[in-house]
Amino acid sequence: LFLGGTPVALANPDLRWETTASFNIGLELGAFEDKLTAEIDYYIKESSGILLRVPIPDYVGADPPFVNAATVQNSGVEMLLTWRDKVGPVNYSLSVNGATVDNEVLGLGQGQEAIEGGNVGSGRLATLSVIGQPIGSFYGFKTDGVIQTIEELGSVPTREGQQVGDLKFVDTNQDGIIDATDRVFLGSPIPDLTFGSTVSANAYGFDMSIDFYGQIGNEIYNQKRTDRFNTYNFERVYLESWTGPGTSNSEPRLTNGGGNYEVSDRFLHSGDFLRLRNITLGYTLPTTVGDKLRLQKLRVYASGTNLAIWDSYPGYSPEVISGNPLNSGIDSGVYPAPRVVNLGLQVNF
Repeated sequence: LFLGGTPVALANPDLRWETTASFNIGLELGAFEDKLTAEIDYYIKESSGILLRVPIPDYVGADPPFVNAATVQNSGVEMLLTWRDKVGPVNYSLSVNGATVDNEVLGLGQGQEAIEGGNVGSGRLATLSVIGQPIGSFYGFKTDGVIQTIEELGSVPTREGQQVGDLKFVDTNQDGIIDATDRVFLGSPIPDLTFGSTVSANAYGFDMSIDFYGQIGNEIYNQKRTDRFNTYNFERVYLESWTGPGTSNSEPRLTNGGGNYEVSDRFLHSGDFLRLRNITLGYTLPTTVGDKLRLQKLRVYASGTNLAIWDSYPGYSPEVISGNPLNSGIDSGVYPAPRVVNLGLQVNF
């Protein structure tokens, strides 16, 4: 019998708490006898010593320790507008809210100039955090179509081993060579704007509410496209792959690996979406009927959650969340929000 042990995760004896300093200034308004109200806030929030698991070499064989890795500032404007009024027997309200986010790395700890993150397989890292950029920004190659002919293969800069039907990478530093120095910032997983809206109304015992929310201005890295591809298991988009000159200028030839799976804007998609979060319809019996039944209130209702979403993302869901800012916006197969329909009865005795 042989016994052994191996470290699962590394510890950091120098770890300290994150610290946060914030400033905000707000304005509250009311008009038309307070039928229209507004709340507007400008905020700045600076977090220092942010706790991150910074990647370490795979040969260590353990999860990296948490370190106080960065100082990050978020700033922007938050706003809530509400209109309440009555038309005949109908009471109604409409509210709209939104928040802008400007995220910027102000400093990096541990004497680092940059922190890579976002492991998307085969040792490839998809994000880079540097001072002046949003934390966890996507970093990789820009593409410019697909190499169509042998003549074109010999006339454009390529990576070693590339063939006809492979992606054309942009020579961003114009040195005639495609290598790691041609990688650039491709976008951020942090939305520029998050927003929502709620409409509600009631009359004659009936009540209704509708709730929307969404976001604009972020990107998603579709790692699922690289993880799930093989000869027997591939996504529909691969049916559009290059098979000869002129057949495709966006999807390269089918391969199980190689340069076409380098981190690039090929796998980046807009994360913009608008979701119908909830609809609720209800009816409350008149108090005269309730009194006869010795009930204070009897209400029946139906509600639906996540009934519809409008987006252009080809994955399961554009709502990709990660607890580590270095991995935000990387879709490794996120499970979509379930659609739920409820029927209910509310009884107060």
